[in-house]
Amino acid sequence: MTALIQNLGIIIGTGALWFFMDYLNREHLSIFKISDFIYLVYLPAGYRLVTVITFGWLGALGIGLAYAIRIYFFRNLPLIDVAVLATLYALAPLVAIKAWEKIFNITPNLANISVLNLFWLSCFSAIFNASFRIIFFAYANMSFGLLELSQLVTGNLMGTFLMLYLLKILTRIYFTLNSKQSL
Repeated sequence: MTALIQNLGIIIGTGALWFFMDYLNREHLSIFKISDFIYLVYLPAGYRLVTVITFGWLGALGIGLAYAIRIYFFRNLPLIDVAVLATLYALAPLVAIKAWEKIFNITPNLANISVLNLFWLSCFSAIFNASFRIIFFAYANMSFGLLELSQLVTGNLMGTFLMLYLLKILTRIYFTLNSKQSL
């Protein structure tokens, strides 16, 4: 029973924090808004990846549910389209992390990862998210051009890299301060 409550807490907590990241992006980074749903810097993409690194499929489930709620109420899509898009949105970081781990033979540890590997992880995440989005647009018979695709990849790449690099710096500071206190 405790594990169930803990898992629900992770799902609800990661979803709630995703709403907060989405709000921050919409309200405070609106200067980077290109169209209704595309930003040149999209911080929720980075948060989504960090959540999946930290909590695995539970994080992906929380992110998927939060995204489903957001698009259901703000995009006026049919429920089946909401479910498909939210599933793809949640699966993209899982697939990106697994592909990145396999290709580079490393596991995500933000304290000891190089900036180059952060960049590659951000690229994988942005590319998989854009690819999954294209799958949805093909499924829904919606048009999606190369310009929108490049903007989506750029926004996801910038948001993810910024978030991962900031967390790398904060993690390094934390471990540095922690090691000095134990001496």
